Amino acid sequence: MRNVVIAAAAAALLGGCAGHSNNRASAVRIGTVPAEPSEAVWHLRAGLNVAALLCKGRGRVAVAGAYQRFLARHRALLSAAYRADQRRHGSGFERHETQLYNRFANQRDPAAFCRRSAEVAEQANQMSSAALAERAGALLGRID
Repeated sequence: MRNVVIAAAAAALLGGCAGHSNNRASAVRIGTVPAEPSEAVWHLRAGLNVAALLCKGRGRVAVAGAYQRFLARHRALLSAAYRADQRRHGSGFERHETQLYNRFANQRDPAAFCRRSAEVAEQANQMSSAALAERAGALLGRID
């Protein structure tokens, strides 16, 4: 799963540089929770991934350890959500991922984002994958 996450992050970064467009890809709107549970799961993972990278030092609550536990605990659910998001966005997947990562990386209050992300990651780590699938939208709303 770690390789999938790294590959998705790399694809997202590279996809934003490609300059191609796809009619199926839609802009990621800030403050919206996806209607599809699998998309909410994937967006939550993306937000926590950004938090794991962003939340270091400067009085920010670290998220990396909780994020690693999240990846391990929910490996199968995250893998299914990744495949569903790829199908959903087709050839516009990389562009969508770039927009998604940018959405989380540009925080008005990074310290607050880190605090909320750490809380959400720990809460998600206490859930079964079935419960996470049901609650991902609500959890996403807390870090978005």
